[in-house]
Amino acid sequence: MKSKSTAWRTLTILVLATALVIPGASAHQPDETLAYPAAILFPADKTTPEPSGIYDFRDIDLGTGITECPQAGLQNAEPEPLDRRERDEVERISRNTSQEGKRDIRVNQDFSCFAQNETSIDVNPQIKRNIVVGANDYRLGTASSGFYASTDGGKNWYDGIIPFPSVPAALSRGEGFLPSGGDPVIAFDRDGIVYYAQIAFFRGDDTNGVFVQRSTNGGFTWSRGCVPVDTTPTNPNDDEAACGGVGDPRQPGDGRVVFNPDNDTILNGSVPFNDKEWMTTGPRPSGVQPTCFTPITRTAQACDPDVVGVDRIYVTWTVFAGANSQIYLSYSDDRARSWSPPRAISGRASFCVGGPSGGCDNNQASVPTVNPTTGYLYVAFLNGNTPDENQYLVVRSQDGGRTFQGPFFATPIYDINFPRAGNTRPDCTARGQQGGRIVYTNSCFRSNPYGNIVVDKRGGAFANDLYLVISDNRNGTAASSNADIFLFKSIDGGTTWVGPTRVNNDRSVAPPDRDCGRPAGSLPDPNVAQVCGIGDFGNDQWWPWVDIGEQGALNITFHDRRLDTNWTAHEWPTSRSRPGNYLVWQWGAQCRITASSATPGQQCVSAQAGTINQPTGPVDPGAGPQPGQNQSSLPLRNFQTSDVPSNFDYTFRAGLFAGDYENIAVEGDTAYATWTDARNGRSSRNQPGRNPLCEQSDVFMDMYSATHAQPADLMRNISPFLVTPCPSGQMDSQRDRRNDD
Repeated sequence: MKSKSTAWRTLTILVLATALVIPGASAHQPDETLAYPAAILFPADKTTPEPSGIYDFRDIDLGTGITECPQAGLQNAEPEPLDRRERDEVERISRNTSQEGKRDIRVNQDFSCFAQNETSIDVNPQIKRNIVVGANDYRLGTASSGFYASTDGGKNWYDGIIPFPSVPAALSRGEGFLPSGGDPVIAFDRDGIVYYAQIAFFRGDDTNGVFVQRSTNGGFTWSRGCVPVDTTPTNPNDDEAACGGVGDPRQPGDGRVVFNPDNDTILNGSVPFNDKEWMTTGPRPSGVQPTCFTPITRTAQACDPDVVGVDRIYVTWTVFAGANSQIYLSYSDDRARSWSPPRAISGRASFCVGGPSGGCDNNQASVPTVNPTTGYLYVAFLNGNTPDENQYLVVRSQDGGRTFQGPFFATPIYDINFPRAGNTRPDCTARGQQGGRIVYTNSCFRSNPYGNIVVDKRGGAFANDLYLVISDNRNGTAASSNADIFLFKSIDGGTTWVGPTRVNNDRSVAPPDRDCGRPAGSLPDPNVAQVCGIGDFGNDQWWPWVDIGEQGALNITFHDRRLDTNWTAHEWPTSRSRPGNYLVWQWGAQCRITASSATPGQQCVSAQAGTINQPTGPVDPGAGPQPGQNQSSLPLRNFQTSDVPSNFDYTFRAGLFAGDYENIAVEGDTAYATWTDARNGRSSRNQPGRNPLCEQSDVFMDMYSATHAQPADLMRNISPFLVTPCPSGQMDSQRDRRNDD
């Protein structure tokens, strides 16, 4: 195993200094040939950031069968296909639960029987009944960017695929477009215009980019991204550009944040890859004027006042280039038509090791957030420039992204001691290659410790208050995971943090040795289960997201397995290591912030939380007891959100991929939560020819009070969901429906 301190950097690029102006960085040009190593695409150790799941699963081999599939939770007035299948017990339970007035709403309206995952949601601040959701959507046979829009508060939905960005034929293998890829992000501005951020890439070579497209009618129709081409390439100072060709009315560069065409039409990592973007909108800080940019050289210029937006749109993402993975930023003031030159913002610090001059250049999973009263921007991201455990860092800008302060240290992430596919979990390799990804006890879907950051929306005394959530395995081992959700709070703009506060309030106890079978700086021993034994320290929670409303209602959503305590049935018996901790529900947690305070024991902060000051050197938590272990002060009220469980072994590709994140938005007194749900998925282990019927996941949503949410009813008998074969009987559809009524 290689040490975290190994010097594996091969590329030096400009990084910022604390509080200094960042030099302008040009967009990646077609002649850039910096390669990212194969380890970044398929990481074999924890030192390497992990690319998006839609990139890992970029092929289109999703199955050969065309057959009807379960549609529990689908409620619409559109024509339905002829229904000749028998509804099994799981579908009947799910349908009856929905018909009894429960809250779960299936958002995607397709009948494709393919997967949707990685959800994002936002609510129109002008018209609260307008809700827009984004997700990876496989209905076309490969990952695309799906959109789902409602104008009646979620009762009915319209959905589709975001238009593929247009790319000049010479830069797109003659195709003239770049297929949408996923990593969806939805964000409204204060005018009620909604934006959709996504990555897009070719499946057979390295061409890729980040795009933002807009809708002015509530998410029903969308602009098309427009990669510009220089019409006078012999003049480097000329900015004459065309978009899609003669007669194309669009502004060149509309929606193009960054674009890297391949230089050799081979999938070999010969150009930088842009990945895992996130987006936010907010007012420009006081004194910052709207700035627009030319399409080719991205030179600053005056904006057309007719297209200047009320908010600045910020996008951050990871650039895999050489051995680096920096966090980049670009912004737009003209409603996503033109974008500032991308620039690295990850910075350098004394607690980042391995990079040049302490460069923090081993990053992933950035999330920006803007204070709606001051316009100050904050960006959190995961960093791996550490001796051992990874860490979460935060940078901030008070001038609209021109200069940054930080990075500031928020917390270690205890993620090296997770079970890992192919390392401690060879049973996962039998289902497909995952390259050492984090997995959980009894399951093989890839996961991560990611979370997000959000700023308090109220301004005034709350203007510098930030909330950060993560998931990690400090209370589990590599042989028996027990991932928990942790909350961290700052009231000084990220300079100092207080935490952790454990969010999930179910049973969770610290193992005798969380690092059993793991030498410091390395991954666990592949034989950790035999070396350390299988324990039961609690059930897993993962993929948290936090948001706070204008009234101080703090809400967190996450996947949760606490209700599966002792069942032993399993879709893949070779993956079962202990009872329970298998089926998945969606849960929420909430509390109310009434004062700007981070005092332990007050304002949603655990009494066992502590102050986390900025370290003066690299942080290595060591093997001893860690903050957040055996906490008894758990101030957030928990509640079950999803009405029924689902089996993530049925999500996609033999249970290998269920996405990388979920989302929640708080608007007024209402919380809007979305999640990936596999209640319509079925076994494919013994009936592979029945795909895509067998493996399916959908986007589900729930709306509830942001302050007094009522939990869903507990299911006592969950056995039908544990192992559910593909429906095999054939019945007349009318008789089938009569039997259900």
